[in-house]
Amino acid sequence: MVPHGKCGDITRFYEAVAGATEVFTFRPVDDHSDSWKQPTCIAVVLEKMLDPERRTSAKEEEKKDEEEMKKAAMKKRRISDSSDEDQKKVSMKRKHRKKRRLLDSLDGDQKKVSMKRKHKKRRRLLDSSDGDQKKVSMKRKHRKKRRKVPSGSEMEKHIQDGAGTSIAQPICLGDKVSDNIQRLSFCRELGRGSFGKVLLAKDYYTSQHLAVKVISKRDLLVEDGESVMVERRVLQLASGSAFLVHGCFAFQTKELVLLGMEYARGGDFHDLLCRKGPLNIPSARFYSAEIVCGVQFLHSKGIVHRDLKPENILVTETGHVKIADFGLAIENIYGDRTATEYAGTPGYIAPEMLSGEEFNAGADWYSFGVIMTQMVTGRHKYHTTLFKALGVDVKDIVKKLLCKDQDMRLGVHGNILQHPFFKHIDWVSLEALKVEPPYIPAPVTITHSPSREMDLNWMEKAEAQRPSIAAKDQAIFRGFTFVTSKWKTFPTATSPR
Repeated sequence: MVPHGKCGDITRFYEAVAGATEVFTFRPVDDHSDSWKQPTCIAVVLEKMLDPERRTSAKEEEKKDEEEMKKAAMKKRRISDSSDEDQKKVSMKRKHRKKRRLLDSLDGDQKKVSMKRKHKKRRRLLDSSDGDQKKVSMKRKHRKKRRKVPSGSEMEKHIQDGAGTSIAQPICLGDKVSDNIQRLSFCRELGRGSFGKVLLAKDYYTSQHLAVKVISKRDLLVEDGESVMVERRVLQLASGSAFLVHGCFAFQTKELVLLGMEYARGGDFHDLLCRKGPLNIPSARFYSAEIVCGVQFLHSKGIVHRDLKPENILVTETGHVKIADFGLAIENIYGDRTATEYAGTPGYIAPEMLSGEEFNAGADWYSFGVIMTQMVTGRHKYHTTLFKALGVDVKDIVKKLLCKDQDMRLGVHGNILQHPFFKHIDWVSLEALKVEPPYIPAPVTITHSPSREMDLNWMEKAEAQRPSIAAKDQAIFRGFTFVTSKWKTFPTATSPR
């Protein structure tokens, strides 16, 4: 028997046990498991230990075992990762469920609050006296009457009475403004600009036509919401001059602003110049004098128009002219005060404004000089040869109005009313509209072309589809509404019966 224990040298061990035939137990040095405690034949052990092929196959088996173990570990890891993801999904679902339950509970609370308010209101009404209940019901009836649009039979009766016609339905804004706006029937579109459009409207009670500018608040806020506030103030001030378009009202809704003003049936001054061509000197003197009166009134209030051109001068049905469109006007330009903001129409813009320099009221006088050049020559630009046959006074006034130095320009420097070109003008009679115009426009038949685009309710809904206007932006339009005393003197509130 070979003693049980450690053996360091395989060769000596082989020699020692060469003659051994009995069965014994053997445990390698690096193995401490119990698998070697079983009796094993020495020959089998030696064969396994000394055969190199057997040893290599054992190593391969060990490698395979290790690889299988690694694969099993990787599989286990993947399973754990997938389970983590599933757990995350489950937790997210739980969170969403919890959030929905909270929202549902909030909605329920809101419904409870609204129901409580309704019940309180109902109890107050029940507690009130019968007389109070009658008052409440009467008020509601009156509100409904004010909001009600006239029926077809009522409108026919109104037409027969000669009070006016209605094609498009008036808007009902649900507040005191609706009482006035219901007086209007929108007939057709007069023009369209960068911010909105101008609609022709007829007043039920006066049978007069008005031009109503409808502007989107969002479009105004993109540029500068203050510009419409300036236009509204100028329109309100314009009633002090017969040569400016007067404002009648200014209303606003949640999405739109509305400016109502006089409607001039004679078209604009550009159309008149196109029809008549270059004007004779007396006609040019008359129109120039009326424009001068309008410009001087604006300047006396610290207002610079900045966009004087024939298209912004309207001709009334009696033949007089009125300056319109104060959308680019600026305020508080008194004395030596100046501004730097560029504005106007190319061809009529003063040189100091084009070069980005500071400008004053002289910018309007330069534009007026271009308009006078158009009146007498039919051209925009000043050429000496064009004025040879027109007289010294015409040439002199135009040259002084187009002076490049704004401080030396006529209107800023010197009194334009005393220029020799106007020596035949009686300014008192002119401002009283007692001077007969050289041209009376032909009567214009007003056509009605109703469409849904002229319906203010439709326009309001269309604007409401765009992003909502923030409260801070709505605050810009605070104080916008006004109604002139002339409008207030007419019957109020309800649609005609």
